[in-house]
Amino acid sequence: MMKELRFALYATKKNIQGSAELRTSFLTNIAGMAINNTAFIIIWVFFVKSVGVVNGWTSADIIGLLGFGTLSFGVVFSAAAGIRKLADYVANGRFDHFMLSPKNLLVRIATSSFNASGVGDIIFGIACLTTYALLIHASIYQVLLIVLLIAISTIMFLSIAVAIYSVSFLFTDANPVTSGLFELFFTPSIFHGGAFHGVTRVIFTFIVPSLVVGALPVEIVRNISLEKLLLVSVLSFVWFFVSLKLFSMGVKKYESSNFMTFGG
Repeated sequence: MMKELRFALYATKKNIQGSAELRTSFLTNIAGMAINNTAFIIIWVFFVKSVGVVNGWTSADIIGLLGFGTLSFGVVFSAAAGIRKLADYVANGRFDHFMLSPKNLLVRIATSSFNASGVGDIIFGIACLTTYALLIHASIYQVLLIVLLIAISTIMFLSIAVAIYSVSFLFTDANPVTSGLFELFFTPSIFHGGAFHGVTRVIFTFIVPSLVVGALPVEIVRNISLEKLLLVSVLSFVWFFVSLKLFSMGVKKYESSNFMTFGG
């Protein structure tokens, strides 16, 4: 396990160094994504001001929600951007090269690509969570909860990403399918948390665990709910092992594309 982690950190370091060589493009991608994300805050803050508090959710909670969601998105799809390319790797035969690597297959694929714009999401997410902590006058206990929940929401996001893109092994061109499944998961994760109640809350907690990434962490910090903390912790680790199993099953179904190539 530690060997895989060291390799992942080494590969991420090299990917960052490679992306940073084109400094202007690297910084532009980061800044552009941070500015793009700011639009979501403006929209939701004005929504709350117009509609009022919905099921206890205030403007501060929306900022916290976007903080958790964009931070987990940024961590996963910057350092592990290769996961999003799995459908292409399977379709064009490049997956064969990864299977020949002595390193852990999933780690090798995940770290095969780096997305600079994801760093913008990370910076934006940290800024949002810092602002959220200040707005709610967070205690030391709540600050520690935020740090813990960042790790939990990131694990959940990574798990769902692996599970979704493992579908790539079942289709010749899986991009439309994986894109649709990802949007089904991600869109509710940055949607107003107060809008989910009853059946929809159950669905987006246990079946499509979007709320585990953003809404539930905010509610845990706001209300200091140990029951919900236990719930999101268990769900994250269950989905983590389920995603590894789905990836393993997908690899077993994979058949080499057997493309004949010449030259480099």
